[in-house]
Amino acid sequence: MRTCPSCDSEKIRRGGMTIWLIYIALIGLAIPATLIFRLNSAIVAGIMIAVIVIAHLIFNQRVCLDCGHQWRG
Repeated sequence: MRTCPSCDSEKIRRGGMTIWLIYIALIGLAIPATLIFRLNSAIVAGIMIAVIVIAHLIFNQRVCLDCGHQWRG
């Protein structure tokens, strides 16, 4: 199992600041898309899930739950 390079903790998860920025941007785009442009919310949600999965695969960031250190890989 992988450990944190900073504190050697085994409590790590996928994530990081870049992933959270993508989440916030997607929410900010989805609300007007469904309310103003009247797009189907199920299709918008499916696109959001696909973008989130692709972002996790491309950026491949990890974050330590104990010390908060973020790194690639």
